[in-house]
Order: sequence, then C-alpha cells, then structure tokens
Amino acid sequence: MTGSRTAPDPAARSSRLIALALGIPILLVLAVLFAMPFMAGNETTLQVDGHVPAEPGTEQGGVHFSGTVHQWAVSGSLAIDADREARLSFRLRGPDGSPPRQAMQVPIVFTMPGHDMEMTVTARQTGPDSFAARSTLPMSGAWQMRMTFSDVDGVLSFDTRG
Repeated sequence: MTGSRTAPDPAARSSRLIALALGIPILLVLAVLFAMPFMAGNETTLQVDGHVPAEPGTEQGGVHFSGTVHQWAVSGSLAIDADREARLSFRLRGPDGSPPRQAMQVPIVFTMPGHDMEMTVTARQTGPDSFAARSTLPMSGAWQMRMTFSDVDGVLSFDTRG
C-alpha cells in the first residue's frame, strides 16, 4: 500500500515562512525584555576623575570620583591622612539636577579585597546636597568603598599606599 502524497501548497508554505520570520525575532525580543531585570547589576563602578595630591593632611593622597548610582549623580573626593583616616565628602544630585528632597543618610562600607576587613560608616548630610563620612582604615593597601542607594551600590577602588 502506498500513501498518497500531496504537493505542498505554496501559499501555506509562504505563510509558515512569514510566521517564522516574524515570530522568532519577536520571541527573542520578549525573552530579552523578560530577562533584563534579572541581568541588571546592582552595582555601578564610580569613575576616578583625578588624584588628591599627597600633602599635609592628605599624606596618603586620595581620589576625586564621580558616577551615577541608582538615580543619583554622585561626585566627591576621598582623602587619606598619615594615620589612614579616610575622609569622604560628596555631592548628590537627582535626575532633574536637584538635591535630595528629604534628609538622607548614606551607608558606606570600606572593604579590603582578599582580607576579612570591613568598616561600616554612615555618611551624614552636611548641606542640601553635601555629605561627609570618616573611617580609619586599619592597614595600607588596595581598598573598595561601597555607597548604597536603594539597594544599588556605587563602588570605588582606591589605594592607601600613597
């Protein structure tokens, strides 16, 4: 017994090809849109804009930095004295360029990668858009500073070796 074979309908075949040509890209776009919240990082690297020179009061130098963390434009400096006291000062501006509308405290964590050291301080508001914090770092070397805004961290790497 032989089965009968019908010739494929050219219109049906064209319809399938068009459906595939349109459907696959649409499915890929939907998959990417669905996955984006899961891939979005919860940390942003702050950029070093320049160095604070080593001089009296900042014997180990420091860095000027800036970046955008969550919705905040952040710019500031981190200076380190002879006793490894890190003095942090920064400004915050919202997406519309205005300072925070309400009083804020910003958690800051200093960690030394590869070591089990962590110092936590809170940057206090010193003006409408100005903040400051201090922390003594127990040893010289490479450090990271993390400032947190709404579960997003701004990360700055720096060195206390001067």
